[in-house]
Amino acid sequence: MEEALRCYHAGALRAAIGQTWIAVVADLTEKIVRLADEGDGDANDFHTQLESAQAAGLATDGVTNMQAIERSILDIAAKMELIDTIAARELERLRQDRHLCVHPSLRRLGEAYQPLPESARAHMATAQDSLLIHPPTQGRKVIDDFMAHVTEPQFSTSPAYLLGAFFARVRPTARRKIVDLAAKHALAKLPGPPEISPILLADRTAECLHAFTTGDSAIVAASLKKSLDRLSKVDGQQQLRAAARLAELDAFWDLLDAPLTARLDELIAGLAPSSPWELLTPDNAEALSVVRVTQARAVLPRLEITFGALSAVNRAQVMARHVAPYFVSYVPELLAQAPGWRGAEEITRTAVVPYGPLMTVEDLQAALTAWSADVDCRTAGGMRNLAVKLYRVTAHLRSVDQEVWEAFLTDVRALEPEQSMYRYTELEAAMSP
Repeated sequence: MEEALRCYHAGALRAAIGQTWIAVVADLTEKIVRLADEGDGDANDFHTQLESAQAAGLATDGVTNMQAIERSILDIAAKMELIDTIAARELERLRQDRHLCVHPSLRRLGEAYQPLPESARAHMATAQDSLLIHPPTQGRKVIDDFMAHVTEPQFSTSPAYLLGAFFARVRPTARRKIVDLAAKHALAKLPGPPEISPILLADRTAECLHAFTTGDSAIVAASLKKSLDRLSKVDGQQQLRAAARLAELDAFWDLLDAPLTARLDELIAGLAPSSPWELLTPDNAEALSVVRVTQARAVLPRLEITFGALSAVNRAQVMARHVAPYFVSYVPELLAQAPGWRGAEEITRTAVVPYGPLMTVEDLQAALTAWSADVDCRTAGGMRNLAVKLYRVTAHLRSVDQEVWEAFLTDVRALEPEQSMYRYTELEAAMSP
């Protein structure tokens, strides 16, 4: 295509169109040969024909065979789903215009064919958008590749990888099918290949939807809309799981109708433990973690109330599922309500230290004040090292937090005698330059 562009900018429009067709043929040939190397049957037939023509070289048979390949290459590419039928028709127009450009005598009155600049630009744009920017992946095959990746043990949760491999450089038709497939599984926990559980498949396809949203949120919303009715037909536990795995997709909350919203709100309220000592199950903690999402709190009135009524241990369990800014303000209260030494250590390890990177100086001060004031937090054996960890993960505050940490040491030592083990000498050492 570089030569075609140079010809276009030089005003050689016939040459630009001819070079564009050459780029199309060369690109399709390379892609089909690559598919042949991967064992595709139709591609193997093409490869055999190509090798035969190449072996004959410039002999009459070789030239004739190459002309036959060039005449049929668009049909072969469409059959192999390297291009769709619309792209094939547009590229066929390019082929016809190429003939006019290199054989000007084809015009009846003997006039030389002179294409318009707009025609040359249109052909180059069509070649680029419908073919040249895409990898050698067939429509059906890329969908199969997507499912193979979602089910493999080394599934990648990297949004950049998922977007690049299965969305950004995939043809629009295949892209829609992939997003539709992901939406169906994420919403309804449908059975898939035997090597993966439906729940894990649903979780992974939800990860894919989150990645695809960064590429085109509208197509994800459209796919969710088509499949959302599936959610009303599954049991309450599956509905909660679907809401949890799709919680950070704005489109999910936008598409919920009133009956389904009321159902989810009812289910959320029912997750509250019957006693302060009853622990949440991991699934219920995950469901309640949607409280971190602004839209979820807006459409589910009982969500924030249910979360706020949890014991410190259960609240910490919810906060540990997803570290989010919404939860930062709850950290001091967790420390103030810590149930015993081991409870204080567990809460601090899972739901205080992980929030250090999100804290402001004010947040840190409130947390350390609650820490020093609560005897269980202050005198639990593991809390001394956890204080050091919190100090390290709040390094972003280092220019303004020194007084806060010094005040913490002062408060602790005012409450603990000199012979006490809980004067946080480990923290003091970490704070020393």
